[in-house]
Amino acid sequence: MTFDTAGVLPRFVTPQDVRDLKNRTDPFVRALDAAVAACGQALPGDVRIGWTAFSKAWRSYYDEADSWWHTAAQMDQGEKYEEDLAHWQERLASLQCGHVPGVTPLDVGGDDKSPSKWQGTIKVAAVAGAVIAAAIAIHSVTK
Repeated sequence: MTFDTAGVLPRFVTPQDVRDLKNRTDPFVRALDAAVAACGQALPGDVRIGWTAFSKAWRSYYDEADSWWHTAAQMDQGEKYEEDLAHWQERLASLQCGHVPGVTPLDVGGDDKSPSKWQGTIKVAAVAGAVIAAAIAIHSVTK
């Protein structure tokens, strides 16, 4: 479980949430891989080396199994990759390196009325309801 400082309730994260984040972000990483390859030697060496390191680290994270044991850490790491990817997009675009995709994975979420924006709240409410029901059941059995 991670805590979202913008909200009142903690954000409940499942391994499927992590996989969704990975699947949402990976096409952008692959597109930048293609853009960097297309630019080739036109890019400064430090940029090529930096991108290659980022891309390899992303691929390792992407290929890692999604687990309940460290779901929150995986989600935090994935969100950090999203932020870093946006910076890479800006940097490569400023170097006029071929076609650099302009849309970042962070923009994909839609507006605040989107059903996906409420999924975390619904999950927290469902878990809270289950915990309360279990507590009531235990209390009635111990009477």
